[in-house]
Amino acid sequence: MSEARARQAAATGRAVPASFFTLQERARRASFRLLLLYAAAIAAIVACAILIVIPAYMATVSFGTFVDALWPFRPGLLYAKAPWAAYLGIGAVTLGAIALGSVEVLAHLSLGEAQLAYMLGGRRIAASSGIEQERRLLNIVEEMSIASGLGVPPVYLLNREEGINAFAAGRSTNQAIIVVTLGALQRLERDELQAVVAHEFAHILNGDIMLNLRAAYALQGVVFLSAIGRFMMRYYLTGTDEGRRFVHLPLAAAGAGLFAVGSIGLVFARLIQSTIAREREYLADACALQYTRNGDALCGALSRIALDDVGGRIRNWHADSLAHMLFASMTPADRPRWAAWFDTHPPVAERIRRANPHAGAGHFLDRAARAVRDERKRALAQAAERRDEADRAASKAPATIVPARLTSVAALIASIGEPTAEHCAHAAGVLAYLPARLREALQESEGAQAAVLGLLLDEDPQVGARQAAALESLGGTAIARRAADLAPRLRELGRPYRLTIVALAAPVLRGTDEAASSRFRTLLAAAIDADTRLTIGEFALRNVVEAQLGGNRTRIRTAHGRCANFRKEIGQVLSLLAHAGHAAELEVRQAFERGALATGLEGLALDARSSVAPATLNQALCALSGLAMQERETLLRAAAEAVAADGNVRLVEHELLRMLACMLECPMPPAISALDPRLLRA
Repeated sequence: MSEARARQAAATGRAVPASFFTLQERARRASFRLLLLYAAAIAAIVACAILIVIPAYMATVSFGTFVDALWPFRPGLLYAKAPWAAYLGIGAVTLGAIALGSVEVLAHLSLGEAQLAYMLGGRRIAASSGIEQERRLLNIVEEMSIASGLGVPPVYLLNREEGINAFAAGRSTNQAIIVVTLGALQRLERDELQAVVAHEFAHILNGDIMLNLRAAYALQGVVFLSAIGRFMMRYYLTGTDEGRRFVHLPLAAAGAGLFAVGSIGLVFARLIQSTIAREREYLADACALQYTRNGDALCGALSRIALDDVGGRIRNWHADSLAHMLFASMTPADRPRWAAWFDTHPPVAERIRRANPHAGAGHFLDRAARAVRDERKRALAQAAERRDEADRAASKAPATIVPARLTSVAALIASIGEPTAEHCAHAAGVLAYLPARLREALQESEGAQAAVLGLLLDEDPQVGARQAAALESLGGTAIARRAADLAPRLRELGRPYRLTIVALAAPVLRGTDEAASSRFRTLLAAAIDADTRLTIGEFALRNVVEAQLGGNRTRIRTAHGRCANFRKEIGQVLSLLAHAGHAAELEVRQAFERGALATGLEGLALDARSSVAPATLNQALCALSGLAMQERETLLRAAAEAVAADGNVRLVEHELLRMLACMLECPMPPAISALDPRLLRA
């Protein structure tokens, strides 16, 4: 059990899943419980609509019956006299409204995860942004991505939201986004903002984002009527023109009726969200502490939210259906005690207590209060201090990255989805180590494409010239020149940094339109094909690029398959790993047999070296994406056994291992901070 899992078990007194794979699988299974709650919410909304609308309907079509029901008070008479057509009509209209709300979210998200941020009025932060606060946020996200082995997700800013909040969303670990409010960007210090971002990365790595996205589809329909009713009341009751307000009074009354009908949906939405979110928030807090090893930062961010006038409030009308995704509750801290039953998040004081049991919530709340009072005075001093620190860091950039400790490859598999503070420190060192010119290139589209292509340009002048000619023949002259210019710097960094460069380029490449993305893929294939051979390193790089650009959306998405159903494909993958790391036939067979034994499958056959060319393995890798999450853990452990069979881990083997993990959506922390560099052989 990891440090975060152990802390969570001690704090809650209950058993906690021990691995990334178990959490991912449980998140998938939780969808069934969500479906049952959704059905109950729909039934309650329809019943509420009938209870409210039938009396109004009877008052319109049969006023005498309505009066008879009022005196003496006999409400059952109204429902008994109402025709069945009225019940069916009210039910159909209510169900249609619920469906309309869900379809609206589905329509938005069919265009990509970014639409979720746009629905809330957000904008994407450009990688080349020159605003200091935005650069700070991007730097934190890059550090966390490198540390966790993920491609850097696009970052969005809700620049009209003054509340302090954030969330992560996406269909998979390779398709996630991070969204932060303007209030969080402006009012949190760097270490506090890092704790918030680490919390959101925990949701990505724990499998919460897919469950949250499915809940958003359902909850937008559940809260749709209340949201429309609230909007109508606000719109038609606000204004300075009394005559206009009088004319619109019936519409405001209709809005009040819609809100009354939808309120039961809002109650169910809160219950569903609290069911989904509460324990997952505790676990994400514990994971954030593991990633950053800074409990005071997380407690400080929570305290600022508790003391802030706006708190974590997001005022966009879509926010109600997304409340379970957020870092903190949107309800004020001084809400009535009974309202806590419907809160989507645990109490701030309890989250602080669990994050730092040695200092009570009052300590952090008092400290945050003092910080808020002194905010303006400290702002200037902190800005000057940050500039000085940046200058000192630039002058002391490390000449190389030295691993903090040595770890076996099997331990890397165990660390999937659980980066540590050491990984974060390594990531910060990597970012400081990269040349400024390369960092600048990675911040814009053409430069990011050139950097990835530069990784493929051969050191041999003749082969490099053929690759450049192939790129120019496809209209990529400018990109080819930039790639050739960046290639020497990329070679100086060394091959171990290749996948880190791809991860840093990922958000910019994902932000291009479909035509530009297709053109880049064509150029990538041309650069690989121009040297007339497909090396294992090129194969691994291309597949990681495709996975992080979303090319795996066409893969099998059932994710319920067993290893026993993919014997041929698993045999091909283990054969590739065995041949890639060993030359002697005896060593190849020993490596394959060790990996096959770890799968628990009988009858796996070692393929000949000629039949496991990388070009023939794409179909096998696509099929393996249909494995259930815990079956993927078995496959990755078997792959690690094959790689480590001779006690040496060559760089090409490790690239293949990370490629396999990336394509299975099981992000592996970087190798450079965990493996003895003497074992990393090209």
